[in-house]
Amino acid sequence: MKYFLNKTLGYALSKILQKNKSFYNLHKNESCYLFGNGKSLQFYDLKLFNDKPSIGCNALFSHKDIHNLDLKYYYMGHPLFFYAFWKNPYSQSYEKNKVGIFYRDKIKNNSHIKYFMPLNNYLGIRGDNIHYVHHFNKAVNLSSTDYKMDEVFTMMSGSLAGMIGIALYMGFSNITLVGFDYTLYPSINGYFYDSQPVIPKPHPIYFRKILDFAKTKAFIQTITPNKHFVGHNLHSLTYKELTHTNPEFKENFDILSKKDMNNMNLMNMNYKIFKM
Repeated sequence: MKYFLNKTLGYALSKILQKNKSFYNLHKNESCYLFGNGKSLQFYDLKLFNDKPSIGCNALFSHKDIHNLDLKYYYMGHPLFFYAFWKNPYSQSYEKNKVGIFYRDKIKNNSHIKYFMPLNNYLGIRGDNIHYVHHFNKAVNLSSTDYKMDEVFTMMSGSLAGMIGIALYMGFSNITLVGFDYTLYPSINGYFYDSQPVIPKPHPIYFRKILDFAKTKAFIQTITPNKHFVGHNLHSLTYKELTHTNPEFKENFDILSKKDMNNMNLMNMNYKIFKM
């Protein structure tokens, strides 16, 4: 009986993941942007990044200017994220999942984008533009490099890892990171949606093994706000070198709607949305 159940479950999972085969090498030898949620986005004009397809993640679609990007794909790596109740990682208590509601509404309002997320969200959200990845209990850590989206996908230890895995599977050979401030030296603390000041801070290289692996598959570079920052173990370009435009800092209330700011402030996620 156990053998039959495992075989049936494995067959069902494989059928779901087979949907991803249509993305294999779909963008072979093309270039793309990967967008993080770092504070450096407050310096950038997003309409200057619409010359290549983009992959976004997390709360990027709360940015007012998101429509200016050629945003085709989106990675949402949170497990069990689209259910009515969840264990809040900050309060460590089970509560109504306000974050999942917020993301679900954003997905509904951006239905032209194709979304990728862990398979354990399958019963929480489904749709023609919703796709899943699964690790099949293989190692998921800062050095996991399995990126077969139709089979074993272990690059799920963070948004950057997941997005790189997706980009490699799709065949992108030139990848530019935007808003991944932990790939800079010194790094910048915070997110584009918070009200905290820009604070440069040295730190160890995150995702080093994954980045080193990815560099054997594609050319990867990261964008810096100005010449005072460089890529940490990565080739880098300043925003001005890439766009021929000077960076201009915007406050979070300039690039988020008041509605989104209020909703994010009520999520109990320790966001610093409003200045105290």
